[in-house]
Amino acid sequence: MKKHCLILLFILLTGCSTKFAYKNADWLAYWYVDDYVSLNDAQEDLLDEHLKTWLDWHKNSELPAYIAHLKQIKIDIEQGNITPARIAYHNDKVIAHWHSVRAEIVPDLVSLAPNLSEKQVNTLFVELAEKEKEKQKKRAKLSDEKRQKRWFTRTEKSLENWLGDITSSQNKMVKSLYLAQSPSSHLWSNYRARYQTSLKSVLLNIVSGGNDRGKLKSLLLNPETFRSDELNKLNEQNRQSYHDFLYGVFLSLTEKQKQHLLSEIDDLIDDISELSQ
Repeated sequence: MKKHCLILLFILLTGCSTKFAYKNADWLAYWYVDDYVSLNDAQEDLLDEHLKTWLDWHKNSELPAYIAHLKQIKIDIEQGNITPARIAYHNDKVIAHWHSVRAEIVPDLVSLAPNLSEKQVNTLFVELAEKEKEKQKKRAKLSDEKRQKRWFTRTEKSLENWLGDITSSQNKMVKSLYLAQSPSSHLWSNYRARYQTSLKSVLLNIVSGGNDRGKLKSLLLNPETFRSDELNKLNEQNRQSYHDFLYGVFLSLTEKQKQHLLSEIDDLIDDISELSQ
């Protein structure tokens, strides 16, 4: 059931448009959940009720906060108020938006947990483990050269979506960022394995009649505690190098790129404003 909360982040996680994802969150949720576990009719009815409550809350409470944050970012860009510290501030604020969603939904997820069967819990974690294996196999098949090329392509495309055509110096910044980032996929994989082992144990206890709801709530609210010290250290290093990269890109913006960026932010604000009506 933990996966249900991800539906509210479809704005960021899917390749489709913001409005499409948000307006179709109900069937997207079933499509996503069905990849991991099949729900019976009663469970689907419960999910329907909670989805409506979650989305109504998100529309009324969170969308206005996203708009306000985007407007703040736009003002910072217009006024040239972009520094490494300011970039870190906006990054922390994005994380806070997610934590707000998590804090709202987790109590409901905990209340829904006893409705799962032991078979459903086991199926869920078998599927999670299989998908993790698939990721690792795909990663292992890629040579360092192909992996680097894909990363460059993905990062450059992201920049072009926001800025339009990028300059040769910005292209060099992308390559420098790649060299500055420390690989951490194996550490993330280990983190997910440890976290999912604990989550499975607690869920199985609950569905068998145990009273581990407090532990489940803590697990869902604080998954970061399962990250190793090494992973936390690399995350912080990579975060800093990425912030330095963004700062360098901002300093290198042409006037045309700056206007393109502001226009993209305006479009996103308009989309979210429409959704909040």
